Amino acid sequence: MTLVYFLIVIGILVFVHEFGHFIMAKRAGVRVEKFSLGMGPTIPGLSFKKGDTEYVISALPLGGYVKMAGENPDEEPTGAADEFQSKTIWQRAKIAAAGSLTNIVLAFLLMPIVFMVGTYTLGSPRVGGVVKGSAAEQAGFLAGDTIEQISGKVITEWEKAEMLIAVNPNTTIPVVIDRNGGKKTLMLTPQLDAEHNIGTSGLYPSLSAELGRLRPGLPAEKAGLKIHDKILAVDGRTVYFWNQFSTMVKESGGKKLSLQIEREGKRLTMAITPVMDGGRYVIGVEPFVRLVFKKYGFLESVRMGFTRTLETADLTYITLKKLLSFSLSIKTLGGPVMIAQMSGQAAAAGLSAFIALMATISLSLGMLNLLPIPVLDGGLLLFLAIEAVRRKPLSQKVMEVSQSIGAALLITLIAVVSYNDVVRLFFSK
Repeated sequence: MTLVYFLIVIGILVFVHEFGHFIMAKRAGVRVEKFSLGMGPTIPGLSFKKGDTEYVISALPLGGYVKMAGENPDEEPTGAADEFQSKTIWQRAKIAAAGSLTNIVLAFLLMPIVFMVGTYTLGSPRVGGVVKGSAAEQAGFLAGDTIEQISGKVITEWEKAEMLIAVNPNTTIPVVIDRNGGKKTLMLTPQLDAEHNIGTSGLYPSLSAELGRLRPGLPAEKAGLKIHDKILAVDGRTVYFWNQFSTMVKESGGKKLSLQIEREGKRLTMAITPVMDGGRYVIGVEPFVRLVFKKYGFLESVRMGFTRTLETADLTYITLKKLLSFSLSIKTLGGPVMIAQMSGQAAAAGLSAFIALMATISLSLGMLNLLPIPVLDGGLLLFLAIEAVRRKPLSQKVMEVSQSIGAALLITLIAVVSYNDVVRLFFSK
C-alpha cells in the first residue's frame, strides 16, 4: 500500500504543477503539443489527442512535462504567433512561474482541510525533562520551563520547537522561556545528531510517567507491570515526568529499584532490577504519548491553515539557506523512497496527516522549483530577467552551457538523495 500512497501523492503534485504551466500557456495563446503525466515512454492505451495537444500518461511516475511549440532555444523559430518564443517576456515569465505557484497555492488550499478534519499534537511546548550533559542543560533549561519563542518565532506547540532546533545544528539560537511566570532568554546551541544529521537539544516534552509499551522478555514485563500503569515514585523519590523516571533507571547501576505505581486507582509497590541493553540500563518500557486531538471550524481552520503554511514556508527557506551555506548536512535530504515511506506512514496515521504531508511536499516542490538553477522553473525566470535587462536573449551557446551545468547539478542532487534513501532503507539502525 505504501507504493499506492506514494503514487497518489506524486501523481497529484506533478499533475497540479504541469497543469499550472499548461493553463497559463493556453491563456497566453501558446500551442501546447503534449501534456505528459510521468516521464519516458507513453503507456500503451493511455493517450489521446484533443485539438493541438496530445495527453499522455508515461511509464515513469517521477515527473511530467508540458511540451510547447518553439519552447526549446535550439529550435528554429518559424515566427508563428502561437510559439513560446514569440510571446513577450512577461507572458513567458508567467508560464514559467505558473507550475511552482500552483503547487504553492495547493498547499494553502490543503492545509486548512487538515485543521477541519482534526489534528493530533503533543500540546504545549512545556519542558518535561533535560538530558544531563546536553546542550539544553548547558543553556540552563529546567523541567517545567515553557518555550515561548525560538529565534524570534512564536512557539505554541512542541513540534514547532523541535523543527526549529533540528535545522540549527551547531548554531547558537535565542530561546525565550516562561519560568514560574517570569520571562528569561537562554542561548541554546543544538548539538549535531550524527545519526540523523539534524540538531538535537536534549529537551523532552512534558510526558507523564505512564507506561505505553512493554518490551517482551525484559524486567518490566517479567515483574508484572502493565500498560497504563503510572509510576509515582522510585525508591521513595517522587516522579513527575517520564524523563525523571527514565533517568533514574539509567543511573541505577543495575541495582534493584522499588517502584510505587498506580493501577486503576490502586497503589502498588513492585521491585524490579534493570538490565544492560544497548550500553545502558533499561527495564523495557516506553512512555504512553497522550496526543491532544483538536478540530476547528471553517474560518478558524482557514486562519490556522494559512499560518501553518507560512510557518512551513519559513522553515523550508531556513533549511534551504542552511543547506546552501553548508551549515546543514545534505544527508538530511530524502528522495522518492523517503517520500514513499512518509506517504505510507502518514496514510496509516489518518487522513489529516496524509493531507498535511501532501501540502508540505507541494509547498517544498514549488519553492525548490523557483530556485535560479537552469533546467528548473527558476532558471528560466533568471534567463528571462537577464533578457529583460539586456533587451535581447542570451546566446544559444550560453543557454546550452547553462542548461548542461544545471542538469549536472540536478543529477548530482538526485544521486545524493537516492544514496541517502538507500542508506536509510538498508543500513539505518
